[in-house]
Amino acid sequence: MPQYQPHQRFTEADRDKIAGRLRDAFADGRLDQPEFSSRLDQLYAVQTYGELEPLVRDLPPVRTYQTPEVVKDTKPAPEPGSFPERKKENHPGRRGGAIGGFTGVVAINVVIWFVIGLGNGGHWPHFWPVWLLIPWAIIALGGLGRRR
Repeated sequence: MPQYQPHQRFTEADRDKIAGRLRDAFADGRLDQPEFSSRLDQLYAVQTYGELEPLVRDLPPVRTYQTPEVVKDTKPAPEPGSFPERKKENHPGRRGGAIGGFTGVVAINVVIWFVIGLGNGGHWPHFWPVWLLIPWAIIALGGLGRRR
């Protein structure tokens, strides 16, 4: 009991805390049934901190809550209304590099068309990769206005 005078009266909240300590001591086996009942009866008869102290003098101090180790290492949440900046590489839908996904497929088809033209002695066939470039361009241009 921090900085109280023995002659001061205590509150019902203090009485409830001491009753909880007595129940914990009984549950832990530190007090037997007659001793627990006796101390509980005395608890409800006393009125000052000086009379209260002998009831818990021989009991261990109150257990306090300890933060789990897993939580101690985490960063605290940002202040309300503030939004932390996220790095672009943290976005799960984004690909790294220029060649990836559909862009890679279009590039491979353009290379195949070029090799076929070289193999025909410079007679280039119809530019059939355009059928892949059109949807690719629509998708790429359609995503320009989106905010991510």
